[in-house]
Amino acid sequence: MLEDQKVAEGAVDHKPINETIFIEISRDKMLAVLWLEEPRYGGAKLSIEQIKREIDNKGVKKGLDTELLNQIAHTRKHSYKYIIAKGMQPVDGTDAILTLDFDAGSIKSFKPKTNEDGTVDFKNLNAVHNVKKGEHLAHKVAATEGIDGYNVLDQGIRAKKGKDLRMPKGKNTELSPDGLDLFASVDGKLEYDGHNVYINTVYTLNGDLDSGIGNIDFLGSVTIMGSVKSGYTIKAEGSVEVKGSVEDAIIIAGGDILLSYGIQGIEKGKLIAGGNVIAKFIQNTTVEARRDVVAEAIIHSSVSAGNSIKVEGGKGTIVGGSVAATNMIFAKSIGSPMGTSTEVQIGILPSLYQKHKKIETLLQEKRESLTKVEQSLTFLFTKSKGVGLDAQKQMMLQKLNESRMPLVEEVEKLKKEHKELSDTLREAQDGIIKVIDTMHPGVKLMIGNTIKYVDDTKVRCTIRKVDGEIHIGL
Repeated sequence: MLEDQKVAEGAVDHKPINETIFIEISRDKMLAVLWLEEPRYGGAKLSIEQIKREIDNKGVKKGLDTELLNQIAHTRKHSYKYIIAKGMQPVDGTDAILTLDFDAGSIKSFKPKTNEDGTVDFKNLNAVHNVKKGEHLAHKVAATEGIDGYNVLDQGIRAKKGKDLRMPKGKNTELSPDGLDLFASVDGKLEYDGHNVYINTVYTLNGDLDSGIGNIDFLGSVTIMGSVKSGYTIKAEGSVEVKGSVEDAIIIAGGDILLSYGIQGIEKGKLIAGGNVIAKFIQNTTVEARRDVVAEAIIHSSVSAGNSIKVEGGKGTIVGGSVAATNMIFAKSIGSPMGTSTEVQIGILPSLYQKHKKIETLLQEKRESLTKVEQSLTFLFTKSKGVGLDAQKQMMLQKLNESRMPLVEEVEKLKKEHKELSDTLREAQDGIIKVIDTMHPGVKLMIGNTIKYVDDTKVRCTIRKVDGEIHIGL
């Protein structure tokens, strides 16, 4: 009877339950969380040593908050989640930063000065950016390695290294001992092609180019203070500037061609520029410019430009011969009242397609040659580890090694040129022809493969392709 009464009153004996510990590690292993359930029915509390042992058994090794653990040892909340350990996220490295000490845009895209009356100042072109030996050209802030991280299980997390940048070291420049600063190593003309900074030394002729001097073939830039007589040739890897007149001569430049007066060709007159051609007038001459052609008159000449042809100032006329540009042709007048046959073409130049195909073929040939060299090297290296190589094969191995790097450099250079041309062909637009005064009958217009003949006088017009047809409008 008494036992029944005890059961009814809940007076049942319970076994002691000691304090319980729980440790949870986050999915990314960057946090460890601990919580405790209080002891019941007279159970024992865990000592700090027991808590630390359980943490260690769980594998938590890194980022422990020892101050918090000491606090838990003396006073703690039950059923409360404590963050007892934190991992450290990696800190990625910073990318390198390159700073140029000059305006790259003005170096790459030369624009002649225009006078208040709209004419171009051909006598004071100021196209040369001179630098002195030792002049600072560029500075690089180096990339950083970054700081590795870790998780609470003491597993390392690798930081991402910052991306490095190559210094734009070109001809006649030198690097500081730490490789972070670039200086000019000679006096000369600063050039920048978007990849390398280089200094072209300038050859100056204080007089006319005639029989007393002969043809000029120079690695830098050339300045002729006098005139260039008929029958002579100037070749320069840099720019060519002629202060006087140019007769029936040939000028080939890797950079700009600047003629303060102009060129009066007869049979052999030719200007070929890797940059711009700037001349007061162009007559009976073949002109090829990779960028722009700027003149006050183009007369009975064959002129092509990779970007634009601008005939402005003075008469601003294009008459006779043919002109072709990729993006724009701008002139005061085209043709003549007498109906002189004049061809005007805008859009991708045929020569560009031909050059693209030529580089594509050459790139394939160089790649095949490189593959053969590397296959031979692999064979000889493998053989050398086995039976060894005789003297003849060792010499062959040396020659193959010496020939490989020039081939690698050629392939990389051709790949870059091929990509640039491919991008140009892919992004090219049909372009426009703009006439601000008169276009006369006798003009043949070509945009891409579309042709249109001008039968009557057009005034202040813009020519472009619309819906596949050549449209002459305002």
